[in-house]
Amino acid sequence: MTLDATGNGPPLPRANPNLLGHEGAERALRRLFQSGRMPHAVLMTGPRGIGKATLAYRFARFVLTHGATADGAVLPTDDDLLAIPPDCGVYRRIASGGHADLLVVERAFDSRRRRLRSEIVVDDTREITAFMRLTAAEGGWRVVIVDGADEMNRSAANALLKILEEPPRHALLLLVAHSPGRLLPTIISRCRRLTA
Repeated sequence: MTLDATGNGPPLPRANPNLLGHEGAERALRRLFQSGRMPHAVLMTGPRGIGKATLAYRFARFVLTHGATADGAVLPTDDDLLAIPPDCGVYRRIASGGHADLLVVERAFDSRRRRLRSEIVVDDTREITAFMRLTAAEGGWRVVIVDGADEMNRSAANALLKILEEPPRHALLLLVAHSPGRLLPTIISRCRRLTA
C-alpha cells in the first residue's frame, strides 16, 4: 500500500481502499454508471480533507474495472458500492500510478525551485487533450482525475474548458475542488456536480 510522503500516514488517495461517510455519493455515481448515461465530467466539491480525491480514485477504479464489459449493464449489488478488491489488477496499477487509461493532473514539482508549483499550469491540462485522443488501452474508458481543479491558473482552466466543450466518447473527467468558486463558471456548467 502506498503511504503518504512521510511513509507513516494514511494511504494516498490512489491506494486507499477505505472510504467512510460517502455512501450517498457512491450510490449516485454507481447509478450514473449503470444508467448508461454517464456524464463526461463530474465535479466533486467539499471541504479539504474529507475524501474527495479518494472517492475520485475509487470511482475511476470502478469505471476502469467494469467499463470494458459493462457499459451500462446492471452490475451485481454489494455493500461496498464502488469498492474494487486491492488484489485486483486495475486497483494495483492505479495505486502504483501505472494504469494506461488513467491520467492524473495535479500541481507538478518544479525542479528549478525544488518545490511543488503553487498552481496547475497550462502544459499540465494540455496533456489531457493528447491523452483523450488515444484509444483506450483496455477497450473501455479513458479517465482523467484533476486533483485540485480549483488550483488551475486561467490558461490551464481555458485549456480544460476546450476539452469539456467537445468531450470524446467514453471519456470521463473527475474534477476535485475544495473551492469551486475559483473555477470558471463555464467549467462548472459543463460538469455534473457532486458534493462530497
